[in-house]
Amino acid sequence: MMSLQQNALQFNTKFSFDFSGGNLSSDSGLLFIKEFIHKIGFDNLLNQYFGSDNRKTHSISSVIEQLLYQNIAGYHRDDAADHLRYDPVFTAVLEKEALASQPTISRTLNSFEQKDIDKFNDILEHLYKMTHNPSNKRHIILDLDSTNVETHGHQDESTYIYHYDTSGYHPMVLYDGLTGDLMKFMLRKGSEYTSTGVVNFLEPVLFSLRRTYPEAIILVRGDSGFAVPQLYDLCEEYGVHYVFKLKANATLQKLSSYEEELFLTRYKMDYSNYHCQYDDFSYQAKSWSHSRRVVTKIERSPGELVPRKSFIITSLMLDAPDILKVYNKRGNMENYIKETKLDFGLDHLSHSSFLANQAKAMILAVAYSLVNAMKQLVLPKEFSKSRMSTLRTLFIKIAGKSISHAKKMKLRLCSSAPYKEAILKMLENIHLLALG
Repeated sequence: MMSLQQNALQFNTKFSFDFSGGNLSSDSGLLFIKEFIHKIGFDNLLNQYFGSDNRKTHSISSVIEQLLYQNIAGYHRDDAADHLRYDPVFTAVLEKEALASQPTISRTLNSFEQKDIDKFNDILEHLYKMTHNPSNKRHIILDLDSTNVETHGHQDESTYIYHYDTSGYHPMVLYDGLTGDLMKFMLRKGSEYTSTGVVNFLEPVLFSLRRTYPEAIILVRGDSGFAVPQLYDLCEEYGVHYVFKLKANATLQKLSSYEEELFLTRYKMDYSNYHCQYDDFSYQAKSWSHSRRVVTKIERSPGELVPRKSFIITSLMLDAPDILKVYNKRGNMENYIKETKLDFGLDHLSHSSFLANQAKAMILAVAYSLVNAMKQLVLPKEFSKSRMSTLRTLFIKIAGKSISHAKKMKLRLCSSAPYKEAILKMLENIHLLALG
């Protein structure tokens, strides 16, 4: 035990500290996460998919739930469980005397099979449908992208990725561009190209959305890495609109050359201002089943000598400037990816097995989706667009003291918690929540 002298603080000798404050937790806000999860029936859903094993203390579903709470609270490393093992709030929300240890977590993650990984995407789909009532859903924008997840060491299927200048995996992600919901996640080998497996990845989602939201207008967006004819055909088969960027080639340059001549004639030697103009034309590559509409934007920024061109293939019949606006709004997805990676720890994976890393990644994806559902359904409106890093500070990191008597536990929260009113409003919204 530290001596009193060791506990003295040099900036002011009147202050000292010790660790005798009682059974305290720094993460009391997890109680409200638990209340939301219970209200939407997520704990039952988890047991429905993963509750059939015979382990009594640390079942697969309970380990998954523990990792969800750990990551929502900001403890992204599995070994954080060893430090949190007897935390009063964690043990309360998990309804057990002690948390699963890091070795137990590791054994659980390494026990997953591919069929178990698929269950997590089913859970993501369930969360999306629970959050969005079919009678109110009129527009759905599906943003496709790929990103990197760093690895350190010799993880299975990890590869050096030149585009990101790091070793890791190259997962494919699908978000709702209007709400930030993570629709689907697939961890892939680092050597996989951007569009590898995209049709098999996207088709089940389109099939499900068409059945659940038959009246909704659906749009798929993606950068040039996803501009493959099989994806255009898939979207057309399901009556889904699409907007993809095309890589420039000689034919596209030739088809847009007349508009470029008009641009140069119109703006001539004016290099001090920004100029742009648009055009569209029908184009069919050799590998395409038929011709499709391509919109081009020709622009020149101040100080540039040569105009730049961008090409967008689309099924939309909007005016060309509006097509570019629709495509450019996919930039919002970068914020969703950033939040998923930085705020939920999906920027790196450390298990040696690819399947174990898949399982951990999917658990983090579900954690993101649970919080995003909370944002839309129960958080006070002024906080509904906040990132998890902000919400964690405001609503999770609350000091609380656990007091037990007569087989009951009461948690006394910090009297000076600055967002008490917002917390109470959130709890009221949880209790009023009615899901169809």
